[in-house]
Amino acid sequence: MFNNIIGNNENKINLKKLIENNNISHSYIFSGMSGIGKFLFAKEFAKAILCLNPDIKQRPCGFCKACESIENGNNPDIIIIDEHDENIKIEQIRELTNNVLEKPIQSERKIYIINNSENMRSDAQNSLLKTLEEPPEYAIIILVTSNDNLLLNTIKSRCIKIPFQKLSDEEIMEYFNKNNGNIEPKLLRAFNGSIEKAINIMDKKEIYEDVEEIFENIENYNELQIINLKDKVFKDKDEVFSILDYINTIFYYKTLHNIQKADRYEKCIEIIEATKLRLKRNSNYDMTIDNCLLAIWEVIKTDG
Repeated sequence: MFNNIIGNNENKINLKKLIENNNISHSYIFSGMSGIGKFLFAKEFAKAILCLNPDIKQRPCGFCKACESIENGNNPDIIIIDEHDENIKIEQIRELTNNVLEKPIQSERKIYIINNSENMRSDAQNSLLKTLEEPPEYAIIILVTSNDNLLLNTIKSRCIKIPFQKLSDEEIMEYFNKNNGNIEPKLLRAFNGSIEKAINIMDKKEIYEDVEEIFENIENYNELQIINLKDKVFKDKDEVFSILDYINTIFYYKTLHNIQKADRYEKCIEIIEATKLRLKRNSNYDMTIDNCLLAIWEVIKTDG
């Protein structure tokens, strides 16, 4: 169980114990930053619960009818709501709560996984609340979230919280080694313990390598070159926040290795954070990025 998932070994042990001791609760919150495997854990946990192998310690077996149907995506006893950017609507939750009233078909339990559950609107959360208060004995609900602060307190009070930690650099390296990927060690600091983020960055690693080169040596650029950087590294607006976060990691490491200039680099971090805030408030993109780059350059050049 969980052999195909990297990281969060303590949770692996604890969830295995729940299976082996047949000590399964009706509702859980799997909480932690995005991209660290929470959803994979939820699906593997569900698979182990629904597995029909009489030897509990060998669950999930991967061969029984329940395991095979889960792999094929047609097991009637597991319902998954997986919305990424869209709100989870009350109609989806009502459909789920109606389904809860139907007894399991293949296994003794029915499992409902709501991924990105923070995307449930308040009316959807309230619709789920009654089921959480009085679940049928066979029903298990797992809420997977990257921000449990957006869940109602009444929801959280009825669920057992399983916190997940970000992955170590070694664990991310292990993942890429298993998947025939090579990582530049400097890029590890941009991943922030998230495999999902690591994959996204590795898909565009040329951009991040350019960012690394530029901001490690930004004091050597002139004003015109600084302005032109926007078209080189900020062309993809969908990537802007990830790039800004990476620039911040560069300046953060600079503060650690150059104490004399630390106050300059800390000021650059403040500029980046202010820029992110302006962009979230829909300020003019080109002007905001230009002002950010020039402000950083001026702070660095002042020291020269």
